[in-house]
Amino acid sequence: MAGIVGAGGFLLHDPTGDTTLPDPTRDDRRLRNYFAEIDFPASNPRISVAVGNEDRIGQMVRAAIGGLDPSKGMARFVSDGDVVLIKPNVGFDRPPQLGATTNPEVLGHVIRLCRQAGARTVLVTDNPIESPEVCFAKSKIGPVARAEGAHVVLPAQSQFASLIVRDAPPDAQQGEVLQHWPVLFLPLDRAAKVIGVAPVKDHNLCSASMTLKNWYGLLGGRRNRFHQAIHETISDLGMMMSPTLVIADATRVMMNNGPTGGRMSDVRPGGNLERPAIVASVDPVACDAWCYRHLLGREPSTLVYLDLAHRKISAQITRGTKRLSAPDWQTYDRQGKIVTTNV
Repeated sequence: MAGIVGAGGFLLHDPTGDTTLPDPTRDDRRLRNYFAEIDFPASNPRISVAVGNEDRIGQMVRAAIGGLDPSKGMARFVSDGDVVLIKPNVGFDRPPQLGATTNPEVLGHVIRLCRQAGARTVLVTDNPIESPEVCFAKSKIGPVARAEGAHVVLPAQSQFASLIVRDAPPDAQQGEVLQHWPVLFLPLDRAAKVIGVAPVKDHNLCSASMTLKNWYGLLGGRRNRFHQAIHETISDLGMMMSPTLVIADATRVMMNNGPTGGRMSDVRPGGNLERPAIVASVDPVACDAWCYRHLLGREPSTLVYLDLAHRKISAQITRGTKRLSAPDWQTYDRQGKIVTTNV
């Protein structure tokens, strides 16, 4: 089924992109809620920030995740025998120091913590804009993931499936876009837990790419069509994905010329914090709001997709879905649920 929404004229369903997918007539695939099985205490922090130096990235990753639960750390989120999917940003064939992709050292330490917590298998995947083989190699994501014992899943047509994002046709007046779309489904389907590890960076279309925008890399088909409705699409993806945990990589923040950058002058360690940082959170919306304000130095109320994502996720919560969404980081700050650790 194809359809057009509103004056923007963006396609809801991609029949051309779906034609070579396995069993393209089966449209009942849905993503599970990867946060639903987490017993996360109401009193625990929702955002944990670790700030340190570039030679202490491992300690920062451990401290950021540990700040969400000092007694268990990653074991709060990953259990013995779990298959864990980690979704970094591997979108471009850029070297790590340019900040266009996830810092491979950050990814490596996240994989290590998952394995220490008992994960049976760790998968690492993304659907880059440019050649997957080149992007995974040049970003160092592929070599580091394999060295840590993870399985790198390069996107192939057989890995995609048409997914139901919402049952009813999208309502353009409510900022809705997606109904059915090809998604990098098979690694998601294998996983019991999903962790997003996203760099924080400027973005020329949507102002910033952080943990919510990171899920854009799961889309297949002709996803460039969504550039004309980028905020609506990102917020739909935030509704579609209920991750176990998100991690914002602020070791190298691209302050300008995102998302690709290309100059070291675009990059600042820690952004406005001026020191490398890792932010771990169980609330992607509040996490992105905090990062937008403290790392990029911009006002979260102006970032359209944050409000849209909050409204969509809040509607899910009202219907009984287990997940978290605060409209801004200050909600948690007032509750004492943001912790900062200097490593």
